[in-house]
Amino acid sequence: MANRIRKIVSIISKKYQINEWWGEYLPFETLVSIILSQRTYWKNVKTATERFRERFNGVEDVAKASVKEIEGVIKPAGLYRVRARRIKNIAKELVEKYDGDLERILNLPYDEAKKKLTSIEGIGPKTADVFLMAIKGEQVLPVDVHIFRIMKRLGIANERDDYESLRARLETEIPPSQRTKTHLTLIEFGRQVCRTQNPKCEDCPIKRYCEVRKT
Repeated sequence: MANRIRKIVSIISKKYQINEWWGEYLPFETLVSIILSQRTYWKNVKTATERFRERFNGVEDVAKASVKEIEGVIKPAGLYRVRARRIKNIAKELVEKYDGDLERILNLPYDEAKKKLTSIEGIGPKTADVFLMAIKGEQVLPVDVHIFRIMKRLGIANERDDYESLRARLETEIPPSQRTKTHLTLIEFGRQVCRTQNPKCEDCPIKRYCEVRKT
């Protein structure tokens, strides 16, 4: 299994470019972008994030804004009503507990920072890990819906796996220095080839490893 995972990642990594998109954003803008990116086309996420950073000036500004106003700003990303409430609640909690200063969390060791983040309603383990990977450079390998789908089709994951169990398994096999690249590359592969609907199996560079094709 171990050699298989590394071989699959090696093949995919040579095929797809990665984009460390967070470089241009402030920490809270990055957190919002991660929330908006879930099950949404990246082009729409980028549009919504740009609108968000143009309108709001920091966590306190978002905490004071109405849900309706946040909805209007992030609308291009979809699911804007649910996400607007989530973003406002996160901003309010950050102001109440940390004076709106995310650095007070980011300065903590990984385990403590993740615990603080996931204690905020609306921030789950995956969102926390992506955020800490992007902003703090933590060498984790967050598992999103694309990665979970790919791993299930490859027979590496199954329905019994949860986020933490699959993340730990992949991190055991992928060296720390390669985890960010692996995370981004697998997501790109999931978007372009190993899609939920109409996967491009004939264009797949790892189809010989796919368990779905054997059934």
